[in-house]
Amino acid sequence: MDIIAAIRDILISLYLLAGTVLVIAMVVCIFLLYKATKGLIGATTRTVQNFEKISESAVEHISKPLQEGVSIGSVAGNMFGFATGFIAGMRGRKADKEDGNIEGRLRRWIPFL
Repeated sequence: MDIIAAIRDILISLYLLAGTVLVIAMVVCIFLLYKATKGLIGATTRTVQNFEKISESAVEHISKPLQEGVSIGSVAGNMFGFATGFIAGMRGRKADKEDGNIEGRLRRWIPFL
């Protein structure tokens, strides 16, 4: 009977150890999942904020002039300015940045060069 009690105690200890290791592994996995989700939510939030800025700019430069009854040429100019500003922003350039050479100025106005 002593051998059976010893085997039972050893098995109980092994199950407790395995359970502790499993709980620690689950806590680590949950923490890693939280970190990944937090990064994804942060990226999504930044994307939504950028989209909000773009839509506010579009409303300010395109929709408001249309409501005020300005000419089509003015609206087309505003749309062109918005598009070039958007492309310049996507390329990381400022519209008012002075480039010293002709190629830099050309590259500013033709973004695919």
